[in-house]
Amino acid sequence: MPIPSKPVKLTEIRWNLSSLADISAEIPKPYTCRLAGEQEKDEALRVIRASYDLDPEWSGCDKYIEETVLPGVNKAFAGGGETLFALHGNRVIGASTYRTELGSEEVHLVSGPCVLIEYRNRGIGAGLLSATLQALREHGVTEATGLTRPNSPAAKFLCPKFGGQPSGKSQPPPAPEQEAAA
Repeated sequence: MPIPSKPVKLTEIRWNLSSLADISAEIPKPYTCRLAGEQEKDEALRVIRASYDLDPEWSGCDKYIEETVLPGVNKAFAGGGETLFALHGNRVIGASTYRTELGSEEVHLVSGPCVLIEYRNRGIGAGLLSATLQALREHGVTEATGLTRPNSPAAKFLCPKFGGQPSGKSQPPPAPEQEAAA
């Protein structure tokens, strides 16, 4: 029997890309960054899923990942989005999926910068976020949005490093009756 998923409270982060002077942060050497090809969806899903699964901050949030993040990655690969890979040699160690076109209730940063746990705290996540925001700016996006846990390290340190500010909007966890019905 699977472990029940806990409710996920999220906060929206916004970046005003038109007013940011410099959002460049290189991925540190020996790591590199490149755009994922259309045929690399499975690799992107594997890295993103592993990144969330092994992150204690997201422990117990499987339902949210399965129902929101992973379908968002699939949708991005189907059109209207892209994925950036962080690599160590030929190994994909990080991914960031983003959308340039939004529907209602969607955000630009589908997955956020996801880095395998053994490669964290090396500047790779910052480099991926920087490259994602730069790519969105190059696609003409002037205000980018993403979701994260309110008190996570990403919300406290990584997003503000590149001008990300909480928008005041939050997604409360589903009501108990909605969760039971799902």
